[in-house]
Amino acid sequence: MQNSTTSPLAITTLYFELSNAGNLSAIETLIHPQATYSSVNQGLFYGLTDIMDMMASFFAQHQRLNWRIDETLKVTDFITEIKFTFEGTDTAGKAVKRSGVERVVVVDGLIRHIEVR
Repeated sequence: MQNSTTSPLAITTLYFELSNAGNLSAIETLIHPQATYSSVNQGLFYGLTDIMDMMASFFAQHQRLNWRIDETLKVTDFITEIKFTFEGTDTAGKAVKRSGVERVVVVDGLIRHIEVR
């Protein structure tokens, strides 16, 4: 049974908060060892190690990162969809801004899949 801190919405929201804080070690505790991650910008990744390596690389390419949640939708009991706006500054000082949709699958309090479009 899910409680308010392990619900897919709570885990997804926490994932965004930790991303904005740059707290990769805490993000790692939210992801299932056999999770998958798919992004039009980053590619497809399988497993916690590959996902965390990709995230570390992405964070290292930016001086500043911020994801704003624009809209939240409960798709199913396990899937949350977030419409977001990303704003950041890359290591060369160039401003980056884009919007997208992120779907996060959470089962038993752990992220099983992340899809960014």
